[in-house]
Amino acid sequence: MDPFSKDQILSFYNFHLKKFGDRPEALRWTPQGQLKRYEMLADIAPAAALNNSTVLDYGCGTGDFYKFLKRRGINVTYTGVDINENFIDLARVKYPECTFRVMSTDEHELDAYYDYIIICGVFNLNVPGVEDDMKNALVKLFKHCNKGMALSALSSHTPIRDPELHFTSPEDMVKFSLENLSPSIALRHDRIPNDFTLYVYTSYNEITV
Repeated sequence: MDPFSKDQILSFYNFHLKKFGDRPEALRWTPQGQLKRYEMLADIAPAAALNNSTVLDYGCGTGDFYKFLKRRGINVTYTGVDINENFIDLARVKYPECTFRVMSTDEHELDAYYDYIIICGVFNLNVPGVEDDMKNALVKLFKHCNKGMALSALSSHTPIRDPELHFTSPEDMVKFSLENLSPSIALRHDRIPNDFTLYVYTSYNEITV
């Protein structure tokens, strides 16, 4: 990520954080929209498989995906990373039992491996180079993934687009993932209007007969 894009992202979210406080709106979500995306991301695996797993939330905001899991009785060892220090400071206060870091994959290396990696709307802001940043991040993150990675993004099939936002081609991401990440993937484009969730697994979820 070039310095201009990083400054643009930080300014955008700091403005919304100051305006809305620690609420989903600070992350450009509605409360209902955030909850729907969390539901989709949690579908990466059955609750029993998620329970007692290690989870990396890349672009974690203030860490509320952890609260979402905990309220559903899913206990995880949670690590959240974000480029925004203000978000991380809030997350550390709310969830002191978790690990939080200020970082991005283009500036820092991950030093651990995680069962599941979650990426919720991280690349939804229309800044220069966002497409390349997304693909580079996915490649780096998947190298540290034990079981599965989930990406939630705005779909390029959205009929009316906000120029402030970045809309990703689900077809392009399927092709990219098959060629660069894993042959075991799944795409959901049917649960949230104008959104898709891409699941990439380290092995096949084979049917037992």
